[in-house]
Formats: sequence, C-alpha cells, structure tokens
Amino acid sequence: MTYRFSQIKAIWQAEKKQGISLRKKLFLYFTSLICGFLAVVIIILNVAGILNPTEKTFERLISAQSEASLSYIKHNTSTLSANAISFSQKLSTDIKKTLSINSLSFDDLKHNPSALKTVQENTFNTAYTYMQLTPASGAFYYLNTSAKNEDNSYSGLYLKFKNLSNENTINTDVSMYHGFASIARENDIALNSTWTLETDRGVFNEIDQMMNVKNTTTAKQSTMTSLYQLPGTWEHAFFVCTPIENDKKEIIGVCGFEINSLYFKYIYKNSVSDTEHMILTIFNEKGSAYSGIISEYAATSIISAEGNFKYIQNSPFDLFRINQEKYIGKTKKFSVGGSKHYTAVIIPYSYYRYSENKTNLVIFVIFIIITLSAIGCCSILSRHYINPIINNIENLKQGTINKENLRIPEIVDLLDFLEQNDRNHEKELHELERQKQLAEQEASRIQAELDRIVDKRKKELSTENITHFMENLITLTPREKEVFNLYLKGYSGKEIINKLGFSNNALKYHNKNIYAKLGVTSRKELMQYAIILKQKQSKNTLIEM
Repeated sequence: MTYRFSQIKAIWQAEKKQGISLRKKLFLYFTSLICGFLAVVIIILNVAGILNPTEKTFERLISAQSEASLSYIKHNTSTLSANAISFSQKLSTDIKKTLSINSLSFDDLKHNPSALKTVQENTFNTAYTYMQLTPASGAFYYLNTSAKNEDNSYSGLYLKFKNLSNENTINTDVSMYHGFASIARENDIALNSTWTLETDRGVFNEIDQMMNVKNTTTAKQSTMTSLYQLPGTWEHAFFVCTPIENDKKEIIGVCGFEINSLYFKYIYKNSVSDTEHMILTIFNEKGSAYSGIISEYAATSIISAEGNFKYIQNSPFDLFRINQEKYIGKTKKFSVGGSKHYTAVIIPYSYYRYSENKTNLVIFVIFIIITLSAIGCCSILSRHYINPIINNIENLKQGTINKENLRIPEIVDLLDFLEQNDRNHEKELHELERQKQLAEQEASRIQAELDRIVDKRKKELSTENITHFMENLITLTPREKEVFNLYLKGYSGKEIINKLGFSNNALKYHNKNIYAKLGVTSRKELMQYAIILKQKQSKNTLIEM
C-alpha cells in the first residue's frame, strides 16, 4: 500500500513538474465552465423559488387557505353572534312573560327552585329551537340567580348534542348538561353523564364579567370566549354569547352557543380538506401562553391545546409548538364583538421538511445527471476536437504530416505565423552579422591608422628626447604629477582648473615647470611623448602619486 502511494505521489510530482497537457486543460476548462454555469443557474432558480418551490408553494397555499378559512370563520361567527342576539331577545320576552303571568319579579327567583323551574319550562322550546337552527354543538343560558341557598352558581338551561358524527345536527340526540332534570324527562331527552343542576360561578370568566355589568349600555353586545374545559368532561369549547336584559336594560343573564372541539373539527373540516396535512386552529392569548382548538386533517386526531400552545410570529411562516410537536403556518386576526382572537392554518413542520428534502433530492439527482451529461459532452468534444489537434501536432513534430494536409485552420495559421517569424529572425540575424563584420573592419582600420601615427611620431621624436622625457618624470612634484595624469586622461586645461580648483595662472605655472623638466615646448608635444609612454606601459598604469 505504501509502495502504491509512493508511485502515485511520484506520478503526481512528475505531472506537476511537467505541466498539464493541452488535452487535460481543455477538458477541465470545459467541464468547469459547464458545471459553473449550471451551478449559477441552479442558485438563481433556487433563490427565485422556481427550482425549489417548496417554501413559496407552501407559503402560497397556506396564505390562500388562511384567507379562505378566515372568511369562513367570520361568516360562521357572525351567524352565531346574530343568532345569539336573537336568542337573547326571545329569552328576555319568555322570561318577562313568565314572571308577569306568575306575578313575580326577577328578584323573586332567587332561592326559589319552583319559580326557576317554571322559567326553564317556558324557555326550553326556545333554547332547543335555537340550538337546532344554529351551527353549534350546544345552546345555553344562565340567569344571574340560583335555586340553591348559596349564591355561588348560576341557574339556567344548557343543552348539548351528543354522539356527534358530522356537522349536520338534524335528528341528533340532545342531552341536558345543566337544568332541572324533570324538564329533561318531560321533553324526552337524556341527562349528560356529567349533569349538574347549575354551573358554578368563576368557571367561565367572560360570562362572570358580563354578569357583573349593570346594564347593556356598557356591556358588549356579543363576544366569543377563550377556550374552556367543561367541568367534569374531557371536552374543550368556546362560547359565543350575549347578555340577556330586562325592560330596564339591566343584565339578568347571559345566553349563547357552544362550539366544542369535536363539532369544530366537523364544521370547519371543509375549509382545509382540499389540502393534505393542513390544520385549522382558533386560539387566543391567555397570559403568556395561548390556548385554542386545533382540528387536524386525520378524522380521529383532534388536539385541544389548553395551556400547551406556543406561538411565535415569524417570516415567512409563523411558528407553533403544540404538545411538543412543531408546526408552521399563517396567522390571521379576527374579532367577535369586542373579543380578539386568532385563526391559523398550519402544517406539521416534519411534513414541510419531508417535502423540502424530497424536492432537494430531486434537484440533486437532476444536478448529478446534468453534471454527468456535461462530462460526457466534454469527453466527446475532447475526442472529436482536441485529440485531432494533439495528433496533428505530434505528426508535425515527427515530420509525418505535411502542413497542406492539415484540416485545422487555426493550426495552419499558427504554423504560418511561426514560419514568418523564423524568416524575420533570419533576416535580423544576417543584418547583425553584416554590421558586426563592418564594425570589425572599421576597428582594424582605426588600429592600423593609430599604429601608423605612433610609428610616425616615434620617427619624429629622437631617442634621446624620449629617454630624457621618461627619466625626468620622477622629477615632477606631486601636484605636477596630478596635472600630468589628468592630461593623459584627456582632460582639457579648463577641466583641470575646475577639478583641482586652480586659477588660470596657477595652471600656466605648473605647465611651465612640467614642460621644462620633461624637455617639451607645448602640450601637443607632451601628448606625443605620453602616447609613446602608454605604448610601453599597460593601458591603466598612471604615474604613482
């Protein structure tokens, strides 16, 4: 294994040192170009939500469903509110009539079971009829009085449908949740399994608050309560209710309709039934938490999230946590009378992630297919275009192919260009050789002329004078030697004055002494002797200072 690794490493080092071949470069270039282009296209399409439309698709579907569900809920709650007001007015008339016939006032009903029973008998048909006419799971009214000796409960009728199987309540059995049991027997209806004569005060906060308002001029005409768990049952429900008033506009009770979790599921299932996994919920804020009814798409799955409902506004989806499960959705606000509530269409986060991952997998598979196709196309391109180029170049190097037989115009043009460059270089080289020969000839001529002049000067100058010149060089003073050496270097008199800082008279004085000591009469004669001196010495030798 180590040996194989060493071989691979050696091949890599050799390849790196030699460089990448044209075939590999072009293949990698085209592959990278195609893959890079595809990556950019995929990123753009993904950001635009075209390639991976999961988020935008869900956002569009949930937003549309939220609007439709909100409209549906508003319509139903408006119907409930209108029926509650009508129910209140009819109950007010029935109670007034009953009290008038029996010569009683409302205060006379307090701790008076017989009178309260008479009132319930005369209002039973009204409650039963409105329950049948209203899309609700029950109807009730509570009067601000009690048949008991303690004032800790409300007396009234509370009728409920039992064994609900769909939103259609026609011919559905009715049970009595609160009220006199004898009235249930007289009307051939059953008592609820958790029946009580009256309901305790403090169970339903909104009803207590409405009871405590003195008159209807300051009371809300209708309201929808928050979600409550009915005492003694597993059921959760909210109520759409309105006050009951007497002739003096005083509030003597509260009536309304119940929407429990089971009926909520049936009545609103059509608003989300077209889309799988969508869930409709109505909820409201309770302190720092939220409570509501959540109707799931599965027929047997209804969640009542009392006190276990977390909701966070976010974008593009609101976030929910219900019974440790995460959901995403779109929230809308609505009001019933003066009460504020929320409705939301949500889906399980796990389903959203599943859909997103599924889409991403499809995108990944498409990308792999396109990438492999790109590599295949590059391979074909290399085989049909790059390989002929490489083969032609190899044949040209080996001399087995003629340029006229090439069918690649670019290579023919390149070869023509190289041949033209070779011809231009040959011309330049020939011209340089010619100029070199001319320069050498000129140098030989100049050297010959110089030798001739020197020989001529030697003949003109006597041997004795030359000997006298050379022997007396040592008699020069240091300053005179300095001036003499500058003359030998080719300095003019003016240049010597500037260099040594002489005056003109000082230079004349030194010249006179030099001429006298060396036996010359002029600078011209001095330079003639100097040339002869330089012939005998090396070119860089000067008189020692």
